[in-house]
Amino acid sequence: MERETYYENYPLGIVCLSIVLTVLSYALGTAIFYLINNLLGVGYIILCFISIMISIKFRCTFCYYYDKRCFSGLGMIAKLFFKKDNPDEFRNPKNLMLPAIFSFSVLLLPLIGAIILMIIEFSWLFLVLFVFYLIIGVISSFALRKNLFCKYCKQGKIGCPAFEGMQRKKSQMGS
Repeated sequence: MERETYYENYPLGIVCLSIVLTVLSYALGTAIFYLINNLLGVGYIILCFISIMISIKFRCTFCYYYDKRCFSGLGMIAKLFFKKDNPDEFRNPKNLMLPAIFSFSVLLLPLIGAIILMIIEFSWLFLVLFVFYLIIGVISSFALRKNLFCKYCKQGKIGCPAFEGMQRKKSQMGS
């Protein structure tokens, strides 16, 4: 039987990797929108900030890693903005929907923006931004989340819909 390992506090290397990928994906997303319109670039940065704050409020305050070093570093930041809430509410759908909507918006809108840019006026720059965003913001994020970030997450063991969804996909792929 394989021993399950969970981090009480994630190693700094994992936290730094997560932060670097997040900042890079936000920067690429901002660049894509900035090329469409300067105000859209600023709007995207604001959307990223709002998404982070909503995630902190509706996810981190209920999480095992509140005031601890989680993979993203937001668990420690959460204490600066919000008080800890009841951990039993982590799985409550009312605490899942708003962060999910904002997180997926931040993730998918740059892809849509880059496609629009390429339809309006194709350029290699738009294609390169699209490909880099796809690799850094989407593919690496999902691959690392599944294989590194969530794999060692104690909240996943306690109860996390994202973790459970990844485990179902993993077991379906193995069947």
